[in-house]
Amino acid sequence: HMPLQTSEDFGARDFASDGKLQIHDHLFPSANTGVTWLMDCPEGTAAHERLLQECMRVDLFGLKEDGAITGELHAPLRPVLPTLQPGKTYLLETVIRTLKMGHIFTQGTSDSNEVWLEVTVKSGDRVIGRSGHIDESGEVDRWSHFLNSFVLDENGNRINRRNAQDIRVPLYNHQMPPGAGQVVHYELPVPDDVDQPVTIEVKLQYRKFDQEFMAIIAQRHKPGDLPLRGHEPGKPYRNPLPIITMATDSITLPIAGGDAEPLTQQDRSIPLWQRWNDYGIGLFLEGKAELKQAEEAFQQVEELGRYDGPLNLARVYQREGRLDEAVRALQRAGDHADPPAPPWTLSWLTGVVNAQQGNLKTAEENFRAVLDMKVPERKFDFSRDYEVINELGLTLFRLAQQQRGEARKAARDELLTEAVEVFRKTLSLDSENVTAHYNLQLLYQQLGQTELADEHAKLHQRFKEDDTIRGEVIRKARAQYPAADHAAEALVIHSLTRDLESK
Repeated sequence: HMPLQTSEDFGARDFASDGKLQIHDHLFPSANTGVTWLMDCPEGTAAHERLLQECMRVDLFGLKEDGAITGELHAPLRPVLPTLQPGKTYLLETVIRTLKMGHIFTQGTSDSNEVWLEVTVKSGDRVIGRSGHIDESGEVDRWSHFLNSFVLDENGNRINRRNAQDIRVPLYNHQMPPGAGQVVHYELPVPDDVDQPVTIEVKLQYRKFDQEFMAIIAQRHKPGDLPLRGHEPGKPYRNPLPIITMATDSITLPIAGGDAEPLTQQDRSIPLWQRWNDYGIGLFLEGKAELKQAEEAFQQVEELGRYDGPLNLARVYQREGRLDEAVRALQRAGDHADPPAPPWTLSWLTGVVNAQQGNLKTAEENFRAVLDMKVPERKFDFSRDYEVINELGLTLFRLAQQQRGEARKAARDELLTEAVEVFRKTLSLDSENVTAHYNLQLLYQQLGQTELADEHAKLHQRFKEDDTIRGEVIRKARAQYPAADHAAEALVIHSLTRDLESK
């Protein structure tokens, strides 16, 4: 996506060996509306905007009673519209989904990208709930839900000016895998005196840099520097970068005892199974907090006749250690023919479950099947998937450890050597891979090659996360950034009235 173009830039190279210097064009449509706006390039900003509006989706999926994770779920919203009771509190279940991208969202400069959910709840003209709004200074409410990574330096300070060299540990990471869902929970109390239908609107908003970052740039702007668009010396700098609405959804719900006309049923064009599946994936990705609820969502998908249901149930069961149930779910997923479950995912998950059950030879076959798989029409080539390569290496290592005693030394060394080659393949793709360096250290130790073992031990120490500072750094950050501390919890429920109550 970065075609070559002729250039006299100091980093230009002779890529074609024809004497012409070229660079990779970084002005492809993606997400950097900051550069195009600051350079007053409206056509560039428009190109970015078009792409941004095609790659995400937001869905007001459900409501839970009593404002609790364990409350009765009314879902999916539309065509059914539950009636709200004045004086009761609900949990609004909102689902964000990635579309048309093959990488994590946002990827790249995730510490400085500003992506958040803006929510407005109204009854008539009265605002009864909101989150994600911008104040007079240009700053988004820090208690909003952000799709970013909140990363820290060694002193627990947020990396807030693109000082990537100082990054040590994340406080949280809310980026999303491709084709995945993310669930955002909002607590919604309905006032006692509400008598008109309640309209909920959500917008997924994007701004390249936040107010804090842009204020730092303005503060450091000196006479003689290139003009900074929107900056007036001596005046507070309010972030002028464009805000792009990437996706939106809205719904109007009836109120019990209200005297308004009956509401017509609203519907969504998203397939029903997909809405349930996105919801389940979002719950699953929260970790252990809502695996039961994820299981219930994926059961709905299976009832709707999709392979995604049993396939994702297998993920839940594998995480919970319910391995026999995972095997049965994978078998059911494999029975689907219209459409069939993707064989690469089936082989991968089956390999993971087999390895956990001690069926190492079968697991080895599963992982090799994935790595040998190519899908030309989709340009899939799994031979470079170093996550699968590492699983194969670990499986070979465990097989080697089963070859005990002097009589089996030759067989053991053969498997150890094969595992070495597998992990070296990982390093050819990712030279800083921590798993590969750690296991190569152990493998070379068992093969008696101490110099190589020491070399990979040093590289492992160099590239692994710094455990010695992690606890102290995060403790400092949690005390310094209360909103981020809240966002870093295993289960996060955002208030829709906190902003209103503070006024």
